[in-house]
Amino acid sequence: MSAYSFTVFDELTEDKGQSYPLQRGQTLLKNMLIHKISTHSKCGGKAICGHCRVKIISAQSHCNKPVAEEKIHLSEEQIQQGWRLSCQLYCLKDITIYFPTQDEITHSSSFP
Repeated sequence: MSAYSFTVFDELTEDKGQSYPLQRGQTLLKNMLIHKISTHSKCGGKAICGHCRVKIISAQSHCNKPVAEEKIHLSEEQIQQGWRLSCQLYCLKDITIYFPTQDEITHSSSFP
């Protein structure tokens, strides 16, 4: 089996993000926790809080389709823009994501 990775950008304007090995079969949230990446998740990956949002920058087609639990926290427009809940996101190949700040999640008008 080929080795894949996920790359995390903290700012959309950065030229280079940090890459980590991707353990397929695990959610993106679980992969982030394995690599000790601090997350905003408050519910531990149960899709209750909606705070583990990430924006897929590249390779959205390499991910599972959004599930009903995500549609509770994300509008159809946000999903079309690439926003997902990392606790429900499974990646099959390399992926690049934007990881928003907690302030962006709780205070931005771009989130419900």
